[in-house]
Amino acid sequence: MKPLDTNADPRVVGPFELLARLGEGGMGVAYLARRIPLDGLSDELAAAYNLVEPDGDAAEVPRLVVVKLIQPKLLDGEPQYRERFGREIDAVRAVVSDRVPALIAFEEDPAADRPWFAMDYIAGPSLRTMIKDSGTFGIGPYAALGLALVDALRAIHGANLLHRDLKPDNVVLGPDGPVILDFGLAVLIERSSSQALTKSGTGMGTVSYMPLEQYKDAKHASRPADVYALAATLFFALTGRSPYPHGPSASEPKWDGVDVPFLPLLAKTLVSTPSQRPDLDAVEESLLTLLADADLAPDLAAQQLKELVESAALTPELPPGALVDPVDPEVQDLARKAIDADLPDMDPGFYGVVDTDEIELAVDEIEPAPEPAAPQPTPTSYPLPPPRAPKEPNPGAPQAPPRAAQKVAADLRKRYAHRGNL
Repeated sequence: MKPLDTNADPRVVGPFELLARLGEGGMGVAYLARRIPLDGLSDELAAAYNLVEPDGDAAEVPRLVVVKLIQPKLLDGEPQYRERFGREIDAVRAVVSDRVPALIAFEEDPAADRPWFAMDYIAGPSLRTMIKDSGTFGIGPYAALGLALVDALRAIHGANLLHRDLKPDNVVLGPDGPVILDFGLAVLIERSSSQALTKSGTGMGTVSYMPLEQYKDAKHASRPADVYALAATLFFALTGRSPYPHGPSASEPKWDGVDVPFLPLLAKTLVSTPSQRPDLDAVEESLLTLLADADLAPDLAAQQLKELVESAALTPELPPGALVDPVDPEVQDLARKAIDADLPDMDPGFYGVVDTDEIELAVDEIEPAPEPAAPQPTPTSYPLPPPRAPKEPNPGAPQAPPRAAQKVAADLRKRYAHRGNL
């Protein structure tokens, strides 16, 4: 976690204040952020941001999020980069699981200067940091990690997705257990060739954690590829290294540092033939057998992992005041300008922040609409009954959403009607 670069990093994105830079990859830049309290955030704009409000008592707790923006250098390149970023948003919102961060808000409109999305921040070290700084896992933490990854992949595959980049860097050991991050390479399992962004014969992912078939042709990888990556991640948890540091191979990995109880599952899974690998149910059964042989219950194993992570004290330190300090009025003003900038026929500028004078000028230039003329009765050859008084609204009846919100919803339905394939 690094301080913001005041010359390059924005302070506000949508209704979020950026607090620190978490990292960056080929597709995006990730920031730690928090929600800005804004009374002026209308239902329509909340719908435009696809904002999900916390429920119940959670609304009273300051909520930290991760805001991810597409890399600026990709905005002027091929349109496929925006498309792939949009598909990452689709992937995160499609998976509902405690083992995957929840999507909080997003903006991917083609007219947006720079697409972004926000998801829950998971406070904890990555698996790579944990192993490198605190040592390898024993049976309990190892099995607890494996069972959590099985749950995560079940949810991902249940949404008809592949992750394609499961590795120690993309696993965070949070307060409620391991969570899988980064859906930048996620893809729908069933997709037509015309809609696929990954070309045949292209390898995508991290070579030291991907299977041979994904290395040769990532487009046609299937569920066994993620199962292989799960086993390679578990191998790292035992040894502190990848099974194939220089890329996948048809030969066996070096089993140094892997004790006998762990061999059956890893040896059956780290194979080059996808059809020979166990499925997630078989992986789960092997992990439960490992625990039973060690006279450990799954709950106790999960507790051992939690205590191990807590004792390591490797959770990244938050910026001072992230959870307690009030939002800077200047930041609130920036966010309010972004909201005001959504007035029609206005150039929103970078991240929707425009000069207040421009807003006032635009409002002054709007001519008032003429008063509508009173309706005249239509002549008829028969007498008409007197007009009925308008009905009073029924407070118990559901109210139609605002017209702007209906327009946003219709736009989203139209946009996603053609987004079934990643």
